[in-house]
Amino acid sequence: MAERNRWHVIPRTAPLCWLSMIAGVLLLVSSIVTLTTTAARVPVLEVILAVAAVALMVCAGIGLTRPGLRGR
Repeated sequence: MAERNRWHVIPRTAPLCWLSMIAGVLLLVSSIVTLTTTAARVPVLEVILAVAAVALMVCAGIGLTRPGLRGR
């Protein structure tokens, strides 16, 4: 069977999962701080960054809790 190229969403190793988790937490904290200190408007990029940070943490959490799914 021919192998198809696929996107690998879950990090391949546990250290990469931890690194992704830390990066997601830092990005989320940064966007929350920016959103709370900004005047009356809501920066769209900061909201997108917060959603991406949560998605990154979810993928890293799946990789840490389900080792069989790493690299898929």
